[in-house]
Amino acid sequence: MSSFSSLACSSYRRRIVECRAAASHAACSSRLPYRARPPALPKIGADMLPANTTSAHGVDSSIISVLTVQRWETLNHMAYRTGRLGKAHGKLALKILSSIVQRSGLDRIIPIYCTAVLILIQAQMHSQAMSVLRHLAVTGFPCSAIFSSLLRTISCCDSTKRVVIDLLVKAYVKERRVEDAVVAIFFMEDCGFKASAVACNTVLNALVEEGESEHAWLFMRECLARKFPLDVTTCNILLNSLCTKGKTRKAEDMLRKMQSYGLPNSVTYNTMLHWYVKKGRFKAALGVLEDMKRNSIKADVYTYNIMIDKLCKIKRSARAYLLIKRMREDNLKPDECTYNTLVNGFFGEGKINLAIYVFNQMVTQSLEPSVATYTTLIDGYCRNGRIDEALRVLSEMQTTGARPSELTYSALLNGYCKLSMLGPALDLMDGLKSRGMTVNKTMYTILIDGFCQVGEISKAKQTFMCMLGDGIGPDVITYSALINGMCKMAKMNEANEILARMQKSGVLPNDVLYTTLVCYYCKAGYVKEALKHFVDIYRRRLVANPVIHNALLCAFYRKDMITEAEHFKQYMYRMKIPFDTASFNCIIDSYCHRGNVLEAFSVYDNMVRYGHPPNICTYQNLLRGLCQGGHLVQAKQFMARLLDIPYAIDEKTLNALLLGICKYGTLDEALDLCEKMVKSNFLPDIHTYTILLSGFCRKGKILPAVIILQMMLKKGLVPDTVACTCLLNGLINEGQVKAASYLFQEIINKEGLYLDCIAYNSLMKVYLKRGNINTLERVMSDMHDNGVYPNSASYNILMHGYVNKGLYSWSFYLYKVMLRKGIKPNNVTYRLLILGLTECGMIDVAVKFLEKMVLEGIFPDKLAFDILITAFSEKSRMYNALQLLNCMKWLHMSPSSETYSAMINGLIRKNCLEQSHKILCEMLESGLQPKHTHYIALINAKCRVGDIDGAFRLKDEMKALDVVPAEVADSSIIRGLCRCGKLEEAVIVFSSMMRVGMVPTVATFTTLMHGLSKEFKIDDALHLKRLMESCGLKVDVVTYNVLITGLCNIKCISNALDLYEEMKSKGLWPNITTYITLTGAMWATCQIQEGEKLLKDIEDRGLVPSYKYPVSLEMRMEDAIKRLNMIRNCRKGVPVMDKAGSLPVEAGICV
Repeated sequence: MSSFSSLACSSYRRRIVECRAAASHAACSSRLPYRARPPALPKIGADMLPANTTSAHGVDSSIISVLTVQRWETLNHMAYRTGRLGKAHGKLALKILSSIVQRSGLDRIIPIYCTAVLILIQAQMHSQAMSVLRHLAVTGFPCSAIFSSLLRTISCCDSTKRVVIDLLVKAYVKERRVEDAVVAIFFMEDCGFKASAVACNTVLNALVEEGESEHAWLFMRECLARKFPLDVTTCNILLNSLCTKGKTRKAEDMLRKMQSYGLPNSVTYNTMLHWYVKKGRFKAALGVLEDMKRNSIKADVYTYNIMIDKLCKIKRSARAYLLIKRMREDNLKPDECTYNTLVNGFFGEGKINLAIYVFNQMVTQSLEPSVATYTTLIDGYCRNGRIDEALRVLSEMQTTGARPSELTYSALLNGYCKLSMLGPALDLMDGLKSRGMTVNKTMYTILIDGFCQVGEISKAKQTFMCMLGDGIGPDVITYSALINGMCKMAKMNEANEILARMQKSGVLPNDVLYTTLVCYYCKAGYVKEALKHFVDIYRRRLVANPVIHNALLCAFYRKDMITEAEHFKQYMYRMKIPFDTASFNCIIDSYCHRGNVLEAFSVYDNMVRYGHPPNICTYQNLLRGLCQGGHLVQAKQFMARLLDIPYAIDEKTLNALLLGICKYGTLDEALDLCEKMVKSNFLPDIHTYTILLSGFCRKGKILPAVIILQMMLKKGLVPDTVACTCLLNGLINEGQVKAASYLFQEIINKEGLYLDCIAYNSLMKVYLKRGNINTLERVMSDMHDNGVYPNSASYNILMHGYVNKGLYSWSFYLYKVMLRKGIKPNNVTYRLLILGLTECGMIDVAVKFLEKMVLEGIFPDKLAFDILITAFSEKSRMYNALQLLNCMKWLHMSPSSETYSAMINGLIRKNCLEQSHKILCEMLESGLQPKHTHYIALINAKCRVGDIDGAFRLKDEMKALDVVPAEVADSSIIRGLCRCGKLEEAVIVFSSMMRVGMVPTVATFTTLMHGLSKEFKIDDALHLKRLMESCGLKVDVVTYNVLITGLCNIKCISNALDLYEEMKSKGLWPNITTYITLTGAMWATCQIQEGEKLLKDIEDRGLVPSYKYPVSLEMRMEDAIKRLNMIRNCRKGVPVMDKAGSLPVEAGICV
């Protein structure tokens, strides 16, 4: 069959092919008379036997099964006289069936069930027959076996075969086994039985309800190909399917085709009416009514009720009321359902007077109000908060003899709970129980939800337990109400417990409950838990709605999980899940916080393009992003545009712009904006004044800030902690500590303003800078007295003060106090402890604290490593320093410049020159510029160990990096060569510098002079002095000291004294080294007479006392040498020697 191939892609086609081969033999034999068929029942009975029948009980069961089958077979062979069966026969068949199937092995025999079904159908007990067939449908028997058995029994009851086939199809559909129903229909056709229109429509309707519209059309084509009898109901089902999918145009085309064949009935038109009204297409709905008139199909009350109901649901009750006039024109009288719908609609729109008018009109039309009518009135009054009127209607209802139903009391209970009148609600429940009335599941759910709405979760749980005690099983709505209340009170653990209990009881969450859980978990910041529920939704074959997706997306952005948020956003794009306004706002806010304002405005454009109107929050985020990025001009332009949009700005929007102006603009512009706020009917609030106050303090305008504070107090606005803290910080930054103390003690305390820990910390930082430890301790004590609990920052400030003062034991005591009070130390706390330990030489203990810090999950910062590496480098423990450096690299940290300097110097002291150069290169790679002293120290070390080539390479590297000028780099080589005794090479480098026009530094000249003087080449040294002066360099005291020392070493005292006089004439002050060198040389060469003037200069400088009585020159010289050496030793920290004469002349040289 050609049309049969259209089902090849569906699962139904596969099921048909699978069963066709198995059923071919049974299908052929079923067309023969019963006596001509081969005896198949023993085979069927054998197939139903258990797999293992080796035991005695198994053999007995097999024998009983065979005998039972033969008994039923014999009954079928008997020539019955046709007669009617009554319900007594049906009940007897059910009793026999129940007794048989309880026997082991007999519950799997299909003919027993099939015979019972036929008896029940003949006895007109169709519901019981349906129950038996549904039992067969879920027991796992193949469709071919069930239908074959039914064929054998139908032969003697041919009049019931159509009913049996229809019931079997309905049984499969009711058990949600639509595939089996399709297979059954096609299998019947293969066996020679055409499925009825009822059976086909049943399957078709089930496919549409399950959303399998494509399979529904495939099934329709197959039915047409097999020439099954179809009717207008079939077309109505397909018409409803098109409308459900939103394919209204195709539905209209189908309706026109149906009209051309004269098929439409009232159901057809009612279906179109339903969807037209639901979509808001009222003209099209009225057109349908006209079509009904033209086609002589009379619209009944039900037709109008459909329109009235849909109009009331979309808040168009007035338009629905106008349809009553049209009903009367069509000679139709509105019934009770019509008026009840209108009353309910007007109550839903809050039009109570119109609802009462419709009710009175109903009474005038001689329609007696029923329980449903009174219930509608009571529910309407309760929804509008008119409990007194609802009670009046209840009293009137009881007076008229109408007995309130469970729905009536549920409506009243709902009204009590919505108004938080939980006392009367409990009294109503107790009254119902005392009168012996049933308190149903809905009432308990309403009461539980009422307690949850007011936050009384404990009473809600008590009601829940009472519900269980009354033997009423909660449904998913009850659990949802309880979980929603717990989530609203942030009791997520209790909500999880209720959810687990719900699942254990067999009640599965629906999409509404999952939406509640995901949204509240996202709101609380538990994104991982929300994702677990998101996965559970799809695991249970539900579909997450857009609300869930948007809540997750917002949570990702709020938790700064940008990568996950971007991936999830792309997933929503792929799945075509629409974004809501909140999601767009979160995306815009995220881009603005990251400084990507252009991308934020791109999202804003998409938001408008997709039909989501921006709200005040959208404009606030965009304006805040522009201000934070410093785009003040664009922010002002954007604000000018917003002023033309109704309801686009509020006080928060203007405050966002004010904050940007105070930060990047001028204070005059800020004051102008405040004036515009007042003119635009936006009064400045506490945040406005706080922003202004902070802006003035940031600009150093303390007096206007104080005036703003006084204005706030006069207007009755109590400054918050942010305003007070800003003013305190402003006074502190301006150095007005006394004014800050006055503000803190007088104004704030007298006005009764509450200060938080941040304000106290600001004041403590002032005293920390001034080193007032006692004041710091007093402020900490005041915090405790005023009920303000210090945080970790407060303890860190006090600990910093202890460390600065060297009170390391106190800092450790403070650390123990923090632990005892449950305040978790942070990386600043541990850094201060590490600093204190390194200062007192306990570096190994400091490393232990670093390890403890890591074990507690606190990420060490760069400063802690810097402190330890510097301490190890200063102690020349370079192995430990390098280990810590590797740890920093592993943590992607880079040491500071000072840390690198300490390591380089430490490695040079350990003669690890290659390692030191490697650290220097790493310093360059990290983006830090090395100092020239690093290179000079390394060049000196290279020269000291004889690596002259390495020194020259370092010099070239220093010149290439442009660390210092070229002459300074070459000068470093000369000094290095001089210090390692390679004077000739130094002179060569010096000469090459002079030839190329580079002028060495003063230190280079001095070092070279010192080297020449040590080798007694004093003339060359003096030549260098003259060359130095000719190059425009000023000879300093150190240079003169080098030359004077050289002259003294060769006993040229007079020449040395000439240089001394030259020093004084140039305005240079000789230092201790100059005086010690000259006096020592005179004393050693016994040329004391030439030192009279020198001694006079020393006495005039106040370095030695002048004598009031005559003293010999020798004694004065000896006393001067002794005192000068004492002064020098005191400056160097060397113990004072009793005799200065023991010091050699060279010891006084200091270059």
